[in-house]
Amino acid sequence: MDLERVCYGCFQRKPDDSSVCPYCGFHAEEEQPFLALPMGTVLRGRYLMGKVLGVGGFGITYLGYDLVLEIKVAVKEYMPSGLATRHADRYQVVLTGRRKEDYENGLDRFLEEARILAKLQGTPNIVSVQDHFKENNTAYFVMEYVDGMSLKAYLASQGGKIPYDQALTILQPIMKALIQVHGLGLTHRDISPDNVSITSGGDSKLLDFGAARFSLGDEKSVSVILKHGFAPEEQYSSHGSQGPWTDVYAMGATLYRCITGELPPDSIARIHHDTLKSPSELGFDLPANIEAAIMKAMAVKAEDRFPSMDAFLQAITGRSTGATLPKVGRQRGKLASANSETQTKLLQKSLVLKTAVLVICIAVTVLGVWKLLSRDSAPDQMGTSEPPFSASSELGNSVAEPSGSTQTASNDYTNDYLNFSIKIPDGFQETDPGSAAFISSDGSCSLQIGFYTYWSGFPVYTLADAEANAEKYVQYFIGILQSTDITDYKILSKEYQQIGELNSYQVQFEATESSGSTMRFLAAFIDGKNGFGCYNVIASYPQEDGDMQEKLLASIKSFQCLAAAGTSYKLFSDENLSFKFMYAEEEPALDFQMENGILTAVSMTGSDYYILTVSTLPFAGTETAGKLLEQVTEGLDTIYPGIQQLAEQKTQQNGEMEWVVQNYTYENEGIDVYMSYSVSIWQDQAYLIIFTSNQQAQLDNNGLKTDIMGSLRPAA
Repeated sequence: MDLERVCYGCFQRKPDDSSVCPYCGFHAEEEQPFLALPMGTVLRGRYLMGKVLGVGGFGITYLGYDLVLEIKVAVKEYMPSGLATRHADRYQVVLTGRRKEDYENGLDRFLEEARILAKLQGTPNIVSVQDHFKENNTAYFVMEYVDGMSLKAYLASQGGKIPYDQALTILQPIMKALIQVHGLGLTHRDISPDNVSITSGGDSKLLDFGAARFSLGDEKSVSVILKHGFAPEEQYSSHGSQGPWTDVYAMGATLYRCITGELPPDSIARIHHDTLKSPSELGFDLPANIEAAIMKAMAVKAEDRFPSMDAFLQAITGRSTGATLPKVGRQRGKLASANSETQTKLLQKSLVLKTAVLVICIAVTVLGVWKLLSRDSAPDQMGTSEPPFSASSELGNSVAEPSGSTQTASNDYTNDYLNFSIKIPDGFQETDPGSAAFISSDGSCSLQIGFYTYWSGFPVYTLADAEANAEKYVQYFIGILQSTDITDYKILSKEYQQIGELNSYQVQFEATESSGSTMRFLAAFIDGKNGFGCYNVIASYPQEDGDMQEKLLASIKSFQCLAAAGTSYKLFSDENLSFKFMYAEEEPALDFQMENGILTAVSMTGSDYYILTVSTLPFAGTETAGKLLEQVTEGLDTIYPGIQQLAEQKTQQNGEMEWVVQNYTYENEGIDVYMSYSVSIWQDQAYLIIFTSNQQAQLDNNGLKTDIMGSLRPAA
């Protein structure tokens, strides 16, 4: 991405240096809201921050760009304006008073929202979260970007109200999604037109789970979070009994607001004097069963409402919702068996090419629940590193915070999570405990240590990967720094060096700002003891400061690897397979099974499932990935009568690998099944990934599949 001309309002490349984007009209010189991060900031070494999408009392939401997946995202930052402000460096968040406990409690609630959304990953019509982490003394989570408008804005554009059938078209998918939410023991607690988004494609999405709480088995008091007109009376009490019936009231009020254009009176006021009028009393004509259902949903007392969203939806539609998930849950063993057989037939057919026939027999055994995309906030080193920074030049932010580090007065530093030791120059202070990022007392120099398995679009297995991609590493790094008005940069040297008993590959480069000042950088990639990945020690100092250069060089030379570095990523490699990959480790661990050179992974979470297979393909050296994909998928309609192709064949870039992808859907025993076929060619080897799930959203957003597609390499 050309960061010199990128538009931070849409992330398209502008044709010239104009401050106004010709595509979206965003004005680059408009000031960001107070307390917002500077546009062009990169978080976790991966997420490029653009314009502000919204500001609330406890957070700021930004338009972001995922530099790894190359897609727009929404990034939410914890920023309680009543408790904290932005540091002079424009990145760190600092407290404005002594209410540290309040700040940290709010931070925990903020991260709980991310964890809740992670549990709902793949649930249709609910915005999904793909990442969450701590940085800048605050926290962030990364969500899918919903391109559209809120239901509140849509109502305003339609004169304040819409016909009842249109309201139901928008809100019925949300009601079905809430049935699944409630099935997990969660209550949203903040349903209103503000938190329903209508995408540019016409789909509905439920947003903002910041008020959500587990409603089953929780005897603690529930904080008072409410929106007048939409909150039932139990939300006005911190000890009110809340559950699915709470969301039923809010959904009924939302439907009422859409149809009548009127905000319902506060539920707490209705206890003593109920002034709520039915839609027909206000002159609106709608079917009697729908009006009766809305009014019952909005009953003041919880015992008079529908006990569940499913019951509310049945009353509106006049029929059973036919929810498939409970049915699937009751037939879990049958489903696993059926999909094992289906997958075996699928692979037996799809791998029949003109050049060879692969005989496949896959036995699927479900050993437990794999928590999809619920990755914890421990330091995740798959492309999560941040560049070192100079306070005077604003050269970036600190790394994600590991745990368990110590620093003594003798400047010996040991990090227990990443398992290394190093000597830190006099006068350097760690930016945050355990961050492994240090800055000099005058802010002109920095030193930072991280462990990387992925950087700038290429996986790091060995130092050879760092050597082959040295220029890309520097270009990516300089790209991050472009917001500091860099006018020129150059690589000064690239070479292998010994650091004690460890091998390292070192790159020295410099960057010059428009003011004429030049910063130098020395990046050392160092062998670790993990069997994959490597440490990266990077130092920065002013070009003319030879004394500091010597101190930082001595520091790098003192580096020692004590044991394998802690990382949430693992290497999958087996002598029976011709490929390897890196993937995020989950708890409980996912079980991989191999048969005849094919790797199979199965995950079931409740009634949701996916089956993923990875294999090589016979490859003569002349076929394209697209042609191989056509051969693989030829004749699928004979195996799956009624199978339908979802959109056209597409290309998808994951890291350095380009995949050709084709998605399908078919019906299996009344359940919609979705399949994705992906083919890529790398170093004269063709790879095939087949993904099957009952959740369409996982076709492109499954974490394991994305990890494999970005890091798959020959085993040798």
